[in-house]
Parts: sequence; C-alpha cells; structure tokens
Amino acid sequence: MPRGLRKIVVLFEEPHLTHFAGIHLIQRFCQKLGLRRLLQRRLRPGPRFRDFQPADMVLAILYAVIAGMDRANETQVLQYNGAFQKFVGLTRFPDQTAIRKFLKRLTPSHIRQIARVHELLRQMLFDRPRRRTSLIFDVDSTVVVVYGRLVEGARVGYNPKKHGRRSYHPLLAFESRFQEFWHGSLRPGDAGAATGAKPFIQVCLAKVPKHIPRSRVRFRIDSGFFGRRVVEFLDEKGYGFVIVAVERKTIKAEAQNCRFTKMGNGWEVGEFWHRPTTWGEGKKHRFVVVRRPIPEDPVEAKQLKLFKDTKYAYHVFITNLKISAWRVYLFYSPRARIEKHIRELAYDYPLTKIPTQEWLANVAFFHLLLLAYDIVHYFKRLCLPRSYRYKTLKTLRMEIIELPGRLVYAERRNRLILPKHYHFEKLFCNALAKVEKLRV
Repeated sequence: MPRGLRKIVVLFEEPHLTHFAGIHLIQRFCQKLGLRRLLQRRLRPGPRFRDFQPADMVLAILYAVIAGMDRANETQVLQYNGAFQKFVGLTRFPDQTAIRKFLKRLTPSHIRQIARVHELLRQMLFDRPRRRTSLIFDVDSTVVVVYGRLVEGARVGYNPKKHGRRSYHPLLAFESRFQEFWHGSLRPGDAGAATGAKPFIQVCLAKVPKHIPRSRVRFRIDSGFFGRRVVEFLDEKGYGFVIVAVERKTIKAEAQNCRFTKMGNGWEVGEFWHRPTTWGEGKKHRFVVVRRPIPEDPVEAKQLKLFKDTKYAYHVFITNLKISAWRVYLFYSPRARIEKHIRELAYDYPLTKIPTQEWLANVAFFHLLLLAYDIVHYFKRLCLPRSYRYKTLKTLRMEIIELPGRLVYAERRNRLILPKHYHFEKLFCNALAKVEKLRV
C-alpha cells in the first residue's frame, strides 16, 4: 500500500509564491499597451493619496478584479502574495481601507479621465487583428440589486422588477462582431429603461471612427428602449436599427391582422406600416412580425415571453432596414449574446458587489470594472486562439490565471517556475510569445 508523507516540517518563509501566476500574462499585456503611462498622463492632478500613486492604485484594482477578488475585503489574500506584488510593481498590496478611500477620493474629472484612457485603448486596438468596416451595437439595461446598508448619497432606487429592492440600473452597449464592450452608464435603480437612452446612444455614436459610414452602423435594441425619441433619432440620422416593439393594443391588432407568408420551418412572417398614436403626427414606420405555432409541450410554451393568441406566439419589431422580414428576425436573433455578457459582468466580474456607500465612488468602480472587462477582451482577441474569443473570464481563470507558481531571481534573471505537466502549457507559451511580439 502506498503511503503519503507523515512527517512534514511546515515553514512560512517563502516570499515569492503565488496561485495567480497567470496574471503575469495580463500584466505583461498591459505593459505592452502602455497602460500605466496612459494613466499617469491622464490622471492629473491625481487624487491626494500618500501611500500609493494613482496609476498604481488603478492597476492594483484592475488586476484584483481580473484575478477574481469580488469584494474589497477579499484583496487581503494578495497582501502576502509576494509574486503577485512583484508583477504589479508594488512593495505591498493596498488593503480594503486604502481601496475604498481611493475610490471615494476620485472626482467626476478623474472618472472622465479613466473613461478617456479606456477610449484611447479602444482607438489603438480598434482595427486589430483586422480592419473593421461596419459596427453592430447591442444595447440593453440590467438591474443590479444592492445589499447591505447604504447612505442617501449612494443614489440607489427601488426597482419594481426586483420586487422593490434597492438597486442600480446601468445601461450597457456591446459591439456584436468582436464582442467588445463599447459604452456604459450607471443609473439609480428606479430609472426607467428608456431614461437617458437617446443621450446614451449619441455617446456610442460619438465613439465610432470616422472611416465607418452611417449606413454601416446598426443597432439591436430590446423593448425597453421602444419610443419615439430613439426611433426617430436613429431614423433621421440614417443609422439602421431593429427594436422590439411593446405590446400595445394597436400594435397587437395590426400584428395579428397583417398578411403572412409561410416559411419552410412552419413559421410565418409579415409586416405592416404603423405610427403609434402617442407619437403624434409624422411618417409611419415599418413593423415586422414573426409568428410560430405554440408548442404542445406546456413547459416549453410557458417559456415563451411574447404575446400570443390561441394558436401562435408573436415577435414584433420596428425597423428601418431594407431587407426581408425574415432577415430582420435573423439579424436580431444573435443579440441574445448580450445576456451572456451581462451575466459575465454580474458573476465573473463584481458588477453586483458595489464597494462603497457613495455614488461617485461606485461610478468610478463601475468604469474600472468595464475597463478590466475590455482588457481581458483585448487579451483574448490579440493573444489567444480564435476559439477563446467567446470564453468567459471564469474559464480563463481556471485554465490560465489561477496557476500556482514561484518567482525566483537566478543567473541575473527573474524566473517564473510553473507546475510540471501543466495541461495548458502550449497555450500559455503561445500567448506569452504573442504578447512579447505585440507592438502598439
């Protein structure tokens, strides 16, 4: 019978161990992007903070978020992680009090500067690995429930969708083809889905490079943004859109009474022109209807979140795209991926873990979180195989980031010693080689 070790002397003496050795790839990637230099140039004047430079604090928060520290108090495990501190470039890692104080000292100007750094990174990497000639934006909102005690300054609202719980209600936009986060705005939880929708879309469009024509920019939006201001703005400016219609009586009646064409799969498509009575006078807009027979399985039938009659379940969209009704539906269907992005922000990134009791500090944390999301996205896009573009941060942590290692200095070189027979050794080495070759 094999026996395990029975007598072991335990010593707490190794200063350079880590179980986040894979963070070296992210840190080296950020070095190649010149992220620290960008932060140093943009965060001026920086918040008054004696113990750490503002750029170092931002990087420490970004690396902690990527490594999986969901809350500020969880960063204590990094305070004795010598190798992690070496990667980040700190002699000691900031504790939870220092992180919260730093966030609370950030002003609206600092938050705009952080967002500007994010935008500069997007501009640098926009056409990598290949030049883009069109954009498709998926826009949505999500409710972030807030737990614990909060002061009035946190500006939480009570969202009816979450049974009146205190919450935030951010707006989020992603670029569909490259899976890139594009723009975000944090709002109180009682804000309506369409509140601030038009200004939000205007900011998204302001970030579009000038070489992409308006006719090549399209939006896919859910019913929360259905309204005259958004529809007419996009239509007048020449941007394509498909927006889910709301269940109003007139729209429902028109959808049921329009002429349908049967498809080979048993579904039917139709369209009609209509202007909702609450929108006042003006031109009519094109509505596309897709209906399908209600399934006999009662469980599957309950999962349909569309209006339905005795025989059919209906999808109704308003659009200005000059394509067939069925292609409008096919164009909109991939928008379901945005739900995956939002779940990843909520569960793999700490979107639901609001760190402070102050509104501005939470807005700053929100923008840092979104910056961390895109850093991981750019790393996947430029340094990992194409199959990893749709991998979540949870998968990256399991396969690459959460990797035991020892950092040693020998023969005048820093050496990172990783486990023998590491299953993803080839992936790790290839990614590191691509990082080293990266030129921005």
